[in-house]
Amino acid sequence: MTKHYERLLCERKGDREEALWIVLNNEKMRNALDDTMQRELLDVLNEIAFDHSIRCVVVTGAGEKTFCSGGDITAFQTMNNLTGYDNIRQRGNAIQQLISNMEKPVIAAVNGHCYAGGLELALMCDFIYATGKSTFGLLEINLGLLPGWGGTVGLPRAVPVRRAREMIYRGEIIGAQEAYDWGLINRIFSTREEMVQELEKVVAEILSKPAMALRAAKAIVNASITCVSTDAIMAIERGNLMWLMPSEDLQEGVAAFVEKRKPQFKGR
Repeated sequence: MTKHYERLLCERKGDREEALWIVLNNEKMRNALDDTMQRELLDVLNEIAFDHSIRCVVVTGAGEKTFCSGGDITAFQTMNNLTGYDNIRQRGNAIQQLISNMEKPVIAAVNGHCYAGGLELALMCDFIYATGKSTFGLLEINLGLLPGWGGTVGLPRAVPVRRAREMIYRGEIIGAQEAYDWGLINRIFSTREEMVQELEKVVAEILSKPAMALRAAKAIVNASITCVSTDAIMAIERGNLMWLMPSEDLQEGVAAFVEKRKPQFKGR
């Protein structure tokens, strides 16, 4: 890859450069998925989706504290039903489809906070590895929102449904050990360095497997866990999010976030 991005760092690794490491690189905004990062992520995913010279992808965050804090909350201040739907459909749904349907393993390497859209991004991946200090949560309800990138679909498929409900309803944050115990993440590492070293071994092992079999394995596993149409469920999710877009509570939640105060929700 020869492109240079403003919000992403992309590096090909391995003896034959068959692994692509994508680093979410905006530490000032805690690696938030702002407009620029979303566009760049879509660009790189579209570029590599059918590039069979890349056989494994790792997604991680820059720095030691945050994998991804979620979306750019201030963007919701200017969204209405139409622009909000377009954003979710053309960004979140498109990214989810690209990662989930990409016929190569995609691994999330979580280093620190993994919240809202960041957790949804990790849930799109095949594996999630994390450092012991990492924390996870779908926090959208605290703003009068719902997850819009598949969180209400992906989390109940990753952990016991009652655990998922509690995390979503309460906007609960859990630690790495709890996430591991529930089956949300695959492995825990003491440090980022240890995680990266082990990941390089895992990626090398994956690259040693037959490419066609890996492609088939991912396609079959995806089909086996889709008991009903994912598109239908995500359409329901988008519809409910659009229902929330004009609510007073959404406006209050976003305003309180921007003004750094406690929101006063009124249930309307």
